[in-house]
Amino acid sequence: MIDQRTTHRCMLAEIASGEDIQSGRPTQTLQTLLLVGFVTRQPSRDRTFAHLALTEAGHRYLAGLWH
Repeated sequence: MIDQRTTHRCMLAEIASGEDIQSGRPTQTLQTLLLVGFVTRQPSRDRTFAHLALTEAGHRYLAGLWH
């Protein structure tokens, strides 16, 4: 069984670091985080990749995952 708490914490921490760039189809976990509003995508001008960023709700969720 996958520990979603750890998976979400790792993914959100990576996005929060500002180094995560996504191209291609998002994973199921990333799709879920996008749909619930914890992560937002900011496409590049040519739309070949997207910068990911945490929303305010995403920052609160990430903070709660450390406890």
